[in-house]
Amino acid sequence: MKFVRFVGRGLWVSLLLLAHGLVWWLGWLGLLVAFRGKAARQRWFASRLAALLIGLGATFVKVGQIMSTRPDLFPPHIIRALEKLQDDVGAFPYRHVERAFAAEFGRPPAEVFASFDPAPIASASVAQVHRATLADGRKVAVKVRRPRIESIVRFDLTVMRWFARVMSVFPSIRLLAPVESVEEFGRAIRMQIDLSIEAGNNTRFHALFAGDPDVVFPALVPELCSPRILTMEFIEGVKVLDAPRRLPGVDPKHLARTGFRTLLQMVFQDGFVHADLHPGNILVRADGKVCILDLGLTAELTDAYRRAFATFFASWAGADGKTMAKMMSDLSPSSKVPHYEAYEADVCAFVNRYVGKQLGEVAVSQVAFDMMNILRRHRVRVNPVFTMCNIAIAVTEGIGKQLAPELDLIQEALPFFGKLAAGGKL
Repeated sequence: MKFVRFVGRGLWVSLLLLAHGLVWWLGWLGLLVAFRGKAARQRWFASRLAALLIGLGATFVKVGQIMSTRPDLFPPHIIRALEKLQDDVGAFPYRHVERAFAAEFGRPPAEVFASFDPAPIASASVAQVHRATLADGRKVAVKVRRPRIESIVRFDLTVMRWFARVMSVFPSIRLLAPVESVEEFGRAIRMQIDLSIEAGNNTRFHALFAGDPDVVFPALVPELCSPRILTMEFIEGVKVLDAPRRLPGVDPKHLARTGFRTLLQMVFQDGFVHADLHPGNILVRADGKVCILDLGLTAELTDAYRRAFATFFASWAGADGKTMAKMMSDLSPSSKVPHYEAYEADVCAFVNRYVGKQLGEVAVSQVAFDMMNILRRHRVRVNPVFTMCNIAIAVTEGIGKQLAPELDLIQEALPFFGKLAAGGKL
């Protein structure tokens, strides 16, 4: 049966590639005949790529979402299309939930919980979540991994590796290290399908933020956690951007400042960063505390990378483009920059665009993404951890500016930059 499923999956992937390739080619030809510009053809390609990933299923949708966080590897029109990908692929039958519990704990959910809702409250590409009640009355959220997701991911990653090796034949694509990039995506996906990793991340975040009066993480029920099942406290709250409207007494400026401080601690103090931050993963409880969810995907920075990250922004603030260019080149996992002088000149021009501007006039996230576009053009690969932190900064700043536009993330971060760039300890 495994062999049959393997062959069937291979045929399905091949047919989808053929069908979507034909649709893309016909559309591209039509745009060319209609004398539409390059931008229209790029948008068409990006939209067809997103549609293909959706058709290929959960693994490819997840890869597309991760690709959207790599502006150093992919051009803006691809990033914009992939950012819209949603991983709601429909619920799987309750019988698979029962089988997972029987395999992991030897009992069905009905014997483990005082109550268990068979209908999921959320369903995504990796797992779905059910509401349940423990024997002691505690309300919990139970995340159950999709059936056969491991074998599907293994096959799909094999297909991606094969395709990456074929594309590596072309020198211009080889500079982007497609095989290494697929391996990076694979590691990120495997982090998310092993729910014991999320449990470990949860425990670590709890310890790091134990003394924080404003930030919490859902408490685990350790005896009901495994690689396939994660049981945790059910959080009653509202999404962070809705909190000022729906929770009277919540101060939006305090929420924004809490978000900035939390991110700065993750990046510059702890070196352990939630790499899937978005408004849906940040809830505000009735007591005003911020709760951060979905902890499966994280990035970890060494001391050297934390200092490098601080040096990047400190050099930008000091208009030192040459230091920025050298630092990013030295940290690149790829080979030597093909045209270093042109690359350095672009970085210096990038820095000079901000000379004379007040820090409060500039969006730190825009600085990060502009720099990533330069790196991509010059085929300078960046450690994926570095890019994940840039994305986390961009998302947090975007949330903060919607809550309290007058706050300035970079001003909040300057003390961190100064201490780390000088080699100090926080």
